[in-house]
Amino acid sequence: MSKTVLVTGASGFIGRPLSEGLEQAGCTVIRHSSADGDIASCALPGSEVKHVYHLAARTFVPDSWSEPLPYYATNVLGTVNVAEFCRRHGASLTLLSSYVYGRPRFLPISEEHPVAAFNPYGHTKLLAEEVCRYYAQQFGIQVTIIRPFNIYGPGQAESFLIPTLLRQALDPDVSEISIADDRPKRDYLFIDDLIDLLLRTMTPQGFAAFGFDAFNAGSGCSVNPRELAQMILRAAGVEKPVVSRGEVRTDEVLDTVADIGKAKRIFGWQPRVSLEEGLRRMIQVR
Repeated sequence: MSKTVLVTGASGFIGRPLSEGLEQAGCTVIRHSSADGDIASCALPGSEVKHVYHLAARTFVPDSWSEPLPYYATNVLGTVNVAEFCRRHGASLTLLSSYVYGRPRFLPISEEHPVAAFNPYGHTKLLAEEVCRYYAQQFGIQVTIIRPFNIYGPGQAESFLIPTLLRQALDPDVSEISIADDRPKRDYLFIDDLIDLLLRTMTPQGFAAFGFDAFNAGSGCSVNPRELAQMILRAAGVEKPVVSRGEVRTDEVLDTVADIGKAKRIFGWQPRVSLEEGLRRMIQVR
């Protein structure tokens, strides 16, 4: 897999292990992060680049409500900047999108499910996908969209659910695990399995029809926060009560499950790390 690859968002939770995986696969990796310039407007390096992984984005959903403009600037114009780079240099592109399906009409959720934005962040991801679709149609760049559901693993920010539960479970001064609402079920995918799928998108089978296609990234099953907490406690060998605060969010989605049949069929990919094993790995490095 000898190829020069550009990774935007290379210093992030997903960008770091992706860059390492690419190098292990024999690629020359050019890394770009926010310290190297504003992705919405900066000149991107590497005229010899043959493939781009575009991960750079603003991602903290609550802030997208209070300050939406920076999200549109980074996530949409940043994607235009990357797509322009690909057009000029004849590079193919993998865009890391997000869960973009809104309230599920059916489960599991396939790529044919209607898309909808729950928040400004989600809207920027849909617009980024549309930018890529247009560049594929009009300029011939080859684009693969990856739509991750809930990714977890070592190095994830402490504000996310699984690191929060781990912190409570492993802290001897915390007497119980407190969760906001124990009802909503989510589909969790370990980061190593996401990296495996991303690596496979440099191959031509990811480019269908006019050079654009989208793939779900998930495990194909879902669990709720109470089940997660209980798994963590078992893996850590700790006994604590799990208490729900009963904080019900408006318009809460109670279940999301990814249909990952398309990625299995096209890329020969499937998750290899069970949720129990992924949680054990996170405990080992804390």
